[in-house]
Amino acid sequence: MKTRTITGTPSEILVEQLVASGVKYVFYNSGSREALFFDALHSNPNIHGILALHEGNVTSMAGGYTQVHNQPAVMVVHLGAGLAQAMGQFINVAFGGLPVVVITFAGDTGSWVDRINLDFDHSFAPTSVATPMVKASWTVIDPEGLPAAVERALKVAQTPPFGPVHLAVYDSMLSNRQVTADIINGTVLPLTAGAASDSDLGLVLDYLDRSESPLIYAGDGVWRNGGEELAGELATHFGAAVCGTNVDYRGISIKHPHHLGEFEGAWPDYDPDLIFCLGVKHQGTGYSSDHAPFRRLREGGGKLIALGSSQPYITNYPGLDLALLGDEKDALQRLLKKAAKDFPMSTYTVKRENALKAGKIRREARRNDMLPEPAEGLVRPGVLIDILDKELEAIGGGIVTNENSTASQEAIPSGVAPYLNTYIRQAGGSEGWGVGAAMGAKLASGDVPVVGFVGDGSLYYAESGLWTAVHHNIPVLFVITNNAAYGIVAGFFDKAGGQMSDTRKFAGVSLEGIEPVQIANAFGMDGETVNDETKVLEAIRRGLSVVNTEGRPYLLDVRLPSGLPEGGVAANQFRMR
Repeated sequence: MKTRTITGTPSEILVEQLVASGVKYVFYNSGSREALFFDALHSNPNIHGILALHEGNVTSMAGGYTQVHNQPAVMVVHLGAGLAQAMGQFINVAFGGLPVVVITFAGDTGSWVDRINLDFDHSFAPTSVATPMVKASWTVIDPEGLPAAVERALKVAQTPPFGPVHLAVYDSMLSNRQVTADIINGTVLPLTAGAASDSDLGLVLDYLDRSESPLIYAGDGVWRNGGEELAGELATHFGAAVCGTNVDYRGISIKHPHHLGEFEGAWPDYDPDLIFCLGVKHQGTGYSSDHAPFRRLREGGGKLIALGSSQPYITNYPGLDLALLGDEKDALQRLLKKAAKDFPMSTYTVKRENALKAGKIRREARRNDMLPEPAEGLVRPGVLIDILDKELEAIGGGIVTNENSTASQEAIPSGVAPYLNTYIRQAGGSEGWGVGAAMGAKLASGDVPVVGFVGDGSLYYAESGLWTAVHHNIPVLFVITNNAAYGIVAGFFDKAGGQMSDTRKFAGVSLEGIEPVQIANAFGMDGETVNDETKVLEAIRRGLSVVNTEGRPYLLDVRLPSGLPEGGVAANQFRMR
């Protein structure tokens, strides 16, 4: 370990350690008590502060940054109030297991008074609010310990199972007094899991070989270790169908021709006799149906196996026939090497044909959903996603962050590896992720084009993020999939079978009369409304040209068919006048 001793204010020491640890950006919302910290941050030319006007966007930017390369992100929010404001999006960070370090500054509620404006009650520790959302948290009292605390936080966030951590620093440290401390030099590298044994990997190959209809259920553990292409090769070799979770399209690319989409919708029709859970955290709704796939598998004599780099990847699978802890990429490399030698690809031609057929059926069903009858003044979702996918590939590929359900990337045509476009889902289900996540992804990806698919409802949670894109000139193409409704919620209202379902009048879900382009203009961003399918191609090309050639953000408000259930209209709402 290399260290160097410096003397400075605690704020300068904190910022210098972030720089020494390889941190390029700090995502933040300004706070008054932390004035000297922000002075130190903006005085250091080797690190950049990215300002958001609300803590939700601070959090989604930090999370989106980590979703590109799994590199850690650092965010700073103001006292207890700022941390509480961030929690709506922090649940996405926690659910996605994203390596985010959140730093807050805490006031002293014990020495003098026990009530401080904007901070927690004296009965609660500075880390109490974030505790359910983080892997670990620490409170820092001695400024000389700041370098070690920062390095520890970055290390823990990147250690499997990945996840956010919280560093609470007492703001009495943030004074002008000079402190001497040892800065720890060097980027904090992630720890990798150990390797699965040869004998266990041999069993995996035997299971794949003997299975008639194998299904690889792949998740974020695969791409975090750089194994997504290898996982796709394994599926192709053995003729296995592929699926993922509703928060991850990257374990195996959604464009893989064997891909059936989300696990919940994929398994019933495919009816696998082997489910190979590969770096995936199974999730559900909290009902017995969450285990339905595994019950049916057991009843039919099928096998359930799981491999992952940490404990969450082998949890939630009842009755596992085989569980392996090990680095996913290492395991995939060794599986493919042995498969090439001992399990000829030609043996699995029929299984491959079956998986291709199943993938085609599922994709066509989703495409049919996305391509209803044309309607004047509206753009069908399938038209939008097809054109964007092709245009991004035509310029060498890009990253698409996605927080919408109306224009699902499950419907884009399949392709042949290597896949040029990377599709990233929101990390959890808390709305308001998409605007910030697209900016964070762009900061992480450099010159790679980034398109942020954001539902209109999601935009209105986080529209102030558009100001951040303009203020820092982060060239993202925001595509607003505008169906003038909270479509998912409206669908659940319909299925509930109450009065709204009977009368077809839906309350609390209509978002009519809002103009996203005017919102963007108010923040200084150019944009246009697209309500003609024949104009989608030129609008996408124009938007990509603005962000890639002119280097500034741009917004497309694409008007889609109504998100209300079929035959539904907006109910009359209470009006005070």
